Amino acid sequence: MKIVFEEGRKQSAAYDGEKPVGNCTYEEENGVWRVEHTYVDKDYGGQGIAKKLLDCILDEARKRSIKIVPVCSYVVREFEKHPESYADVVK
Repeated sequence: MKIVFEEGRKQSAAYDGEKPVGNCTYEEENGVWRVEHTYVDKDYGGQGIAKKLLDCILDEARKRSIKIVPVCSYVVREFEKHPESYADVVK
């Protein structure tokens, strides 16, 4: 499984070989990233891929000192469950 940041597509993406199996998308607004959607193919569920996709977005945001607004229900839940892990990036 390969997780990559695709800046031009405003997403992190998961690939099984060449097959895309998930993504986490964001929109940029006034220097803030609104993380809007997380998707993982049902055949790949339960492997922690959604978390890895989110972590990839967060790593890039931290490198660039960009704040995150969680919109996607998965991301909102993660931010609520572990506020200490995201305090530095949450808007």
